[in-house]
Amino acid sequence: VDLGVDVPADKFVEAVKANENVKIVACSALLTTTMAALKKTVETLRESGLKGFKIMVGGAPVTAEFAASIGADAYTPDAGSAAVKAKELATA
Repeated sequence: VDLGVDVPADKFVEAVKANENVKIVACSALLTTTMAALKKTVETLRESGLKGFKIMVGGAPVTAEFAASIGADAYTPDAGSAAVKAKELATA
């Protein structure tokens, strides 16, 4: 489910609720100024009480250290590695 760009954190929660069997929520930040929104999205998903899925983050300004600091389950630097990691997480 592609939620688009400039998606509020609550919309991710709504999408998880509306779609059964969600295994992965993937988010990307393309500018350093959007990294705060990425952090808010991870926090909102964690605080929602929803379970059974992993959160992946990536994007140009994102690092593994940042991903860990905001509580994401996985970080990938590009789309190719994101596909591999998503498959790995979904089958774990």
